[in-house]
Amino acid sequence: MKQRIFILLLLAAICFSSCQKDAVEPTATPNQVSQKVTATTTSVLNQDTVNTAINGYLRIQLAEDAFNTDNILIDFKPGSSPAYVRNEDAPTLQGFGAVSLSSLSSDNVALAINVQPLTSKGVTIPLVVGAKATGLYKLNLSTVNDIPASFDIWLMDKYKKDSLDFRDNPTYAFNLTKTDTSSYGSHRFTVVVRQK
Repeated sequence: MKQRIFILLLLAAICFSSCQKDAVEPTATPNQVSQKVTATTTSVLNQDTVNTAINGYLRIQLAEDAFNTDNILIDFKPGSSPAYVRNEDAPTLQGFGAVSLSSLSSDNVALAINVQPLTSKGVTIPLVVGAKATGLYKLNLSTVNDIPASFDIWLMDKYKKDSLDFRDNPTYAFNLTKTDTSSYGSHRFTVVVRQK
């Protein structure tokens, strides 16, 4: 009986070892296996990694005038998720103000506070812009805190096919037309933070 169990265990170990080798490559030499493991490790290290030294934030404001404004916070924290995370991000609550501003998480949740990592490849964050009336409005980069000068901050306007160095020019005036849905909403503006 003991011999039978020993033989079964030995056969299982041989099969397991053979399956592992075949999973790498059925006819791979030890040198090829080593090269494959090294290549896999390198490709994982070269993926979009978080720059753990960056822990800062941006405040952006949409303004009709000095009294009718809405503000959002984009908070860069290592280890956070670009998707919505309850108790970390703050969803936008629909108010009754003249203007409304949100940023979108990677899973398209409208946020007043958007916490996410600033990666080595940079980030692109869509904005959601709204207003009750047609008129002239301004997007203001009101605060830049602890974002290194080696990162550009751009405001992209898809509707006007325009871009602005938001760090150097922190106010962007634009027209919003209620009868033209392309002039507001979630498809016009994005903020792009990327290394120079």
